[in-house]
Amino acid sequence: MVGDSLMATGSRGRRDRLAAPRRLLGSWSLWELPRRGLIGYLLLVDAAAFAATAYLFVLRPPAPSSLLPFSALLAGMILSSELSRSVERSRADTRLGAGLDAAWIFAGALLLPPALAAVLVVASAGYRWFRIRRGIPHRQVFAASATMLSALGASLIPVLLGAPPFADGTRDFESFALVFATGLVFLSVDAALAAPAAEFGAEPSGFAFDAAMVAFGLLLAWSAVDWPFVTVVLAGALVVLHRAGTMRALRGHAGTDSGTGLLTASSWLDGARTQFDLLRGRGADLSLLMLDLDHFARLNDRHGRHVGDDVLRAVADTLRAEVRAADLVGRFGGEEFVVLLPGTTRFDAHAIAERIRLRIASTFVSLGGTFAGATVSIGVSSHPAGGETLDRLVGAADQALRAAKGAGRNRTVVFETEDSA
Repeated sequence: MVGDSLMATGSRGRRDRLAAPRRLLGSWSLWELPRRGLIGYLLLVDAAAFAATAYLFVLRPPAPSSLLPFSALLAGMILSSELSRSVERSRADTRLGAGLDAAWIFAGALLLPPALAAVLVVASAGYRWFRIRRGIPHRQVFAASATMLSALGASLIPVLLGAPPFADGTRDFESFALVFATGLVFLSVDAALAAPAAEFGAEPSGFAFDAAMVAFGLLLAWSAVDWPFVTVVLAGALVVLHRAGTMRALRGHAGTDSGTGLLTASSWLDGARTQFDLLRGRGADLSLLMLDLDHFARLNDRHGRHVGDDVLRAVADTLRAEVRAADLVGRFGGEEFVVLLPGTTRFDAHAIAERIRLRIASTFVSLGGTFAGATVSIGVSSHPAGGETLDRLVGAADQALRAAKGAGRNRTVVFETEDSA
């Protein structure tokens, strides 16, 4: 039997330089954001939202007659969200406007005094916190504050233009143009406030979905004024459409790892088997990379799982940036990744692995005043030296990976037979 050998390259893993992140007020991750300016921006938006709401309560106190439509909108919003709670919990994002609430909130911006429209947002945020998902606190508070300012801006449009309230207006082109402008303000303010927040991980706004919810909010407000019983029908239709759309989206992402956006292990294996059989039949080159983060458990213990998740996402982003669209990238385990490289020789695969290794070693995740980074060990195998089946090719890459970790980590090892050496 021909003996196997392992060719190792790379440098010895560098010493950990991770400093403990700043911990203020316990483990509240607001204080671990990368720059003080971002923390200030968050707090400024939060303070502006609540100060503006309080000011409008004093300047334009809600009339007792507005409590009935407020209660009706609140009840409809909670009931429709409760009916969709199971699918809402399965969503990857936790934005306030990500679900059905945006429709009811925009209806509130049309029908309610500005201060009560903002209170409706607070009620929505509280419901989502207690009944749907408790996410990172500062992100959910910021999402609520941004939506409050959006609702306040939208509800103030008729006031500033001297137009009659939506409930008292005529249903003509002029009033439609006013409502259209109100919707644009609602969406634009939210998008403008969320844009700077994307830098510290706030979920980006799904503008098209939110625009559809605003359109539904217009119908809810219209029916509530002119034909209240239709509101019940619209609310039911909104729930059914939302559940169906969300379930289709979740099925479409069933093969995608929620933490990194890469293929799951099972989805990667399905695609890799198809590629392997096709390329083997043509006699084409084929290589495989298996990567494992060095000392990942230690990083999690030292900095917390949220930092580990950020590092995993950074590694996934590096892999996507360094490989071709035709290459198959998946998350194979907790901190293990795998890449199938069609039409790639073992020498080219080795060069690609080294490029990835060096780039990951120079990538850091910001932790307030310090930075967290990681290194990877990589095993490389190629067909046919690594095996005549995909399982053997994966096994060869895993053997090379274990050799890389045993040799000191932060290095690339290529699986070779004596014939291919």
